[in-house]
Amino acid sequence: MAIAMTIVNVGVSHRFAPAETLEKLAVPLAELGEVLPRLHAVPSVDEVAVLCTCNRVEVYAATSGQAGEVTRAVTGLLAGRRRLPLGEVLAVARTRVGGAAAEHLFSVACGLDSMAVGEDQIVAQIKAAARAGAAAGTTGPVISGLIDAALRASKRARTQTTISTEGISLARAGLDIAAEQLGGLAARDAVVLGTGSTGKLAARLLREAGVARLSVASRDAGRAAGVAAALRATPVPASDVPAALADADLLVTAIGAAAPVVAAGPVRAARAKAGGRPIFVLDLGLPPDVDPAVGGLPGVTLVDLTALGRHLADRAAPDQVPQVRAIVAAEAAEFMERRGQTAAAPVIAAMHAQITQLADAELARLEHRLPYLSEAQRAETAATVHRILRKVLHRPTVRAKEFSTGPDGPVYLDALRQLFELTTDEART
Repeated sequence: MAIAMTIVNVGVSHRFAPAETLEKLAVPLAELGEVLPRLHAVPSVDEVAVLCTCNRVEVYAATSGQAGEVTRAVTGLLAGRRRLPLGEVLAVARTRVGGAAAEHLFSVACGLDSMAVGEDQIVAQIKAAARAGAAAGTTGPVISGLIDAALRASKRARTQTTISTEGISLARAGLDIAAEQLGGLAARDAVVLGTGSTGKLAARLLREAGVARLSVASRDAGRAAGVAAALRATPVPASDVPAALADADLLVTAIGAAAPVVAAGPVRAARAKAGGRPIFVLDLGLPPDVDPAVGGLPGVTLVDLTALGRHLADRAAPDQVPQVRAIVAAEAAEFMERRGQTAAAPVIAAMHAQITQLADAELARLEHRLPYLSEAQRAETAATVHRILRKVLHRPTVRAKEFSTGPDGPVYLDALRQLFELTTDEART
C-alpha cells in the first residue's frame, strides 16, 4: 500500500541561532557527498536535500513517517558531526511541516529570509542544493518538485516586483563597508579567494567598482583561471594568497571550508612587508574562512558574517516585501493543492473502482435471478444503480480532494484506504 509523503523542513538560521552554533553546524559543499547519504539512510527519510548558505543550514525531507522522527534524526546527525549537545541544536532548530515547510522555502528563494532582504544569490544556492541531492541520489519527485516550485515562485516575485533591485547581496553590503573603510575601491588592489557563486559575485562587483588589480584564487586552478579570464583578473593559486596580501588593500574570502584557510601567521608575515599599509578583510564564508586572530593584527580590519549581519540589521526592508509575501503565500497554497490532489487521485479512483465493481457484480446476480427482464429494463436498472452510486460518492470525493490539501491530508487519505480496504498502486508522491 503506497502512502503519501509529507514534506518536513528542519532548519537553523541566523534568526534563531548564534553565529558560533551556525558555524559549527554548517555543511561545506565538499562534505555534502558524505552527509546526504547519511540523512537518506535514516529509516523515516525517503528523500532529502540540504541547503547551506551564509546564514542558514536547512534540511528538506520527504517522509512517510512522523515529522518528529525526522527532526530528531536530522538534529542528531548534525549535532553528532561537530560533537555538539543535541539539546543545544534542538533549542535553535525550527521544524516546519507540509505547507509551512513549502512556504518557508518559497520565502527563502525570494530572499525574504536572508540577512540582506531581497538578495538573489540564494537562487543559485538553491539550485546547487538541488544538483547535490540529484548527484547523491537522495532526491526524488517530492523534493525536486518542491525546489522547482520554489524557484518558480522566486522568478515570479523578482519579475513582478522590484525586490531584487531594492535588495542588496551580502557581497555588495560587505564591499560597501570596505569602500567606506578604504576611501573607495577604485585603484585598489583586491584578492578574492573562492570561485563559487559568492566569490564570483564579489569579483564581478570589484571589477565594476574599478579596482586597479584583481586577483582570483581557488583550490581549483581551472575554476580560478576561468573566473579570472571573464573578469580580466589574474588567477592565483590558493596557497599563494597570504603572500599576495603584502600588496593588497582588500581580501574577500568565500569558501566555507570546514576549518579556516587564512591563518594569522602567514598574514602577519605578509603584512610585515606592506609597510604599514592597511588591509580590509571580508570573510563571507560559513564556517569562517579567516582565523579570527587575523582581525587583531596591526592594520587589518576583519568583517565577518556576524559583523555584516549587525550592519544590515539597521537597513530598512525593501518596500516590495508585502507584495512578495503575497506571491509566496499564493504560490505555496497552489503547490500544496496540486500535491494534495495528486495524492488523492489514486485513492479516489480506487474507491470509485471498488464501488463500481461491487455494483456490477450485484447487477450480474440480479440478471440471473430475474432472467425475464428485457434489455431495456436491464439497462434502466443498471443506469439507476450507477446514478445512485455517483450521488453517494460525490460528497466523499469532494471532501477527499479538500482534506487532502490540508496539513493532515496524508492521515485522511490513509483513513480512506483503511475504511474501504483500498489498494493503490501509484508511486509515492
